[in-house]
Amino acid sequence: MFYIIGYAIGGVLDNLLGYIAAHPTHSIYLTVFPTHYFPWELFNRFAVSLSLGFKIYWIGGVISFIIASIIAGLMGGAIGKSFGGWILTVIFSILLVILAISLDDFNLNYISFSATLMDGIITSVIAGAVNGLVFGVIVIIIALLKGKS
Repeated sequence: MFYIIGYAIGGVLDNLLGYIAAHPTHSIYLTVFPTHYFPWELFNRFAVSLSLGFKIYWIGGVISFIIASIIAGLMGGAIGKSFGGWILTVIFSILLVILAISLDDFNLNYISFSATLMDGIITSVIAGAVNGLVFGVIVIIIALLKGKS
């Protein structure tokens, strides 16, 4: 959602729609795009973005993780279930990113222009695991504050 809003504010929504029309798997990639970025990379790209549209795009990646981890912490029955649900969500996101980059090289270019498919898969798995653990801490804190044991 932040991806679309960022492109619309940046005035390049027509480019995004053209990408989706030419590469249908790009819509899968857009659903889970922050999964293959490390959290500090999302903040760094936010800091160096010059336009408001791309600032929204990058901060949206962090906000979506925070919202999802808060919901996982509140909705889980216990701390273990909350964290397990969060990790399963991250694993599913990683698998969707791997599917998107495997089916179309256009999506692989978002990871690196010179990356091979194996580089993209390894990067996505490592970044996804880091995101799972970093934002998993938020899940555990929210579940503790909620009073679940």
